[in-house]
Amino acid sequence: MNSEGPIDSYLHQHNGILRLTWDDIMRLCRSLAEIIQAEYEPDVIVGIAKAGLIPATILASMLRRDLYPIRLSRRQRDIVVRQRPAWAVPLSEDVAGKTVLIVDEISATGETLREAHKEANRLGARRVRTCTLYVHSDSFRPSYYALESDALIIQPWDFEVLERGKWIVHPEYEEEIDLLDREER
Repeated sequence: MNSEGPIDSYLHQHNGILRLTWDDIMRLCRSLAEIIQAEYEPDVIVGIAKAGLIPATILASMLRRDLYPIRLSRRQRDIVVRQRPAWAVPLSEDVAGKTVLIVDEISATGETLREAHKEANRLGARRVRTCTLYVHSDSFRPSYYALESDALIIQPWDFEVLERGKWIVHPEYEEEIDLLDREER
């Protein structure tokens, strides 16, 4: 626990495992790009680092829009250390007067998306919408999302991580997979 409250309250109870491939990610991004283009005309895409930059970059390329990265997270060095998201890289003031699409990979609680949305409005964005690849059933609903799932979603970009010169299963995934395996027994 820290001064902001127990970090455990952020954790989500997963129901199964969904391991995605890069092809899956591209299909989800293509679907989102088509829906976004039909309904909304963002001037810029704001990607939330770290993992949200991946779909944000893909969508910015597909939609031919400029990308503005931000860092707003509960994590430090890939470990949840805060109850609430904190700013590390601020949103550019260049969003003033523009239509903005804020992109993250998942909406687990929606706090990060809501905080980024609030900041874009504070900086004078004309319109702001949010987008994620995935959303949990009990989370804030972004304007656009491609998949709703309460499974542990294993990303293709971080299933394995390099630790001390060896590739290992990401410790967070390994812990969740072990927990789900124990629950099934």
